[in-house]
Amino acid sequence: MNIEVVEKEGLKRELNIELPTEIVNEEYEKTYDEYRKKAKIKGFRPGKIPANVVRNRFKQEATADVVDSLINKYFPEALKEKKLEPIGKPVLSDIEIEEGKPLTFTIGFEVLPEIEAVKYDDMTIEEPVVEVPDDEVDKVLEQMRKGNAEVRSVNRPAGEHDILISDLEIIEGDVDTDTKTMQNQEIDLDNEYTVKEFREGLVGIKSDETREIKILYPADYSDENFAGKSLVYKVMAKEVKERILPQMNDDFAKLVGQGETLLELKLAIRKHIEQEKSAEAARGIKKSIIDQLVEKNPMDVPESMVESYLNGVVEDYKKNEEKFDEKELREKFRPVGVNSVTWYLLFHRLAAQEKIEVSVEDTENWIKKFAENYRMEVPKAKELLAKTGKASEIKDGMLEEKAVDFLMSKADKIKGTVVNKEGN
Repeated sequence: MNIEVVEKEGLKRELNIELPTEIVNEEYEKTYDEYRKKAKIKGFRPGKIPANVVRNRFKQEATADVVDSLINKYFPEALKEKKLEPIGKPVLSDIEIEEGKPLTFTIGFEVLPEIEAVKYDDMTIEEPVVEVPDDEVDKVLEQMRKGNAEVRSVNRPAGEHDILISDLEIIEGDVDTDTKTMQNQEIDLDNEYTVKEFREGLVGIKSDETREIKILYPADYSDENFAGKSLVYKVMAKEVKERILPQMNDDFAKLVGQGETLLELKLAIRKHIEQEKSAEAARGIKKSIIDQLVEKNPMDVPESMVESYLNGVVEDYKKNEEKFDEKELREKFRPVGVNSVTWYLLFHRLAAQEKIEVSVEDTENWIKKFAENYRMEVPKAKELLAKTGKASEIKDGMLEEKAVDFLMSKADKIKGTVVNKEGN
């Protein structure tokens, strides 16, 4: 077998392989013999069909079988001989085969980059100071009061803290939506996420009154159908509702089930906010560590791995039934995909370099926590994970966390800024 390795752009490789005539002829003879045993041709007994008849009748099928058999056998041998490990799906091309002649073919594929050593010197992380001001606790308390308020209809103009039940109609502006009329829509004038023009323009409206409200949606508005659009709504108020807020006392704490006293409720809220901020800070630190490592270790990454990442992004969008331009989506997320693949390759190489491993005990502890979270027995959890085929993903996730912990232990730590109300 003659093998030529051709290095293409980046991590792409091609193997030009030639198998000698004797190997090809031997495979043809074996294949024709199989056809002779199994074939059914009128006028001939099974197994007694002349060789020339079999060749004439099954030459095309036999040739395809010969190609498949020889490539499946000798391609892995060629890879082993040249010490190559392809990733992604190899692409077969330029096949030339004929009885009495050598078989030649080309297979293209990508290989993983060679990472001699992962550099992680001079890395720094900011350790934020997590604080919870009293006004953040008060804000959550107020939201809880609203959530537990009694809501009743009133016969008066709407106030800034009220709720409107209204019919809406878009009378000016072009927007891609299924309907331009909406019945019985709830507009909360006291909700900060309600469009500002509604909150400001509908205060004072009465039941059965109609107003026109012009809204200029910001370019980054969450619904892309409305983002950057200027629309005029005709709003017909049908009902004004007010909230009757519960008293802020020990009885309220018992009502929401987070303590026996108002103080216990406030402490529980504070603890929850601290946990959220700490988790957000931890995610920020992890991202910083990953970004620094990727920057210190630039490399080419396999296009097939990036495409696999992008395919996953596209599938996620399809599951959510969102309208999107797939080409634009792939272009948007390509830098993220390249960064993600680079990190994946780096933390696996780092694990080998620094002998970072996931032990059996690590796995058992993870499964135990999983079982506790989903309130099931450990054997049942193991059975479920085995059925879903998630074992390798779980191990990979734990290895990643261990790699991050290792990098954090080596990084210089500096005191960061106080985490603000938005968690950053």
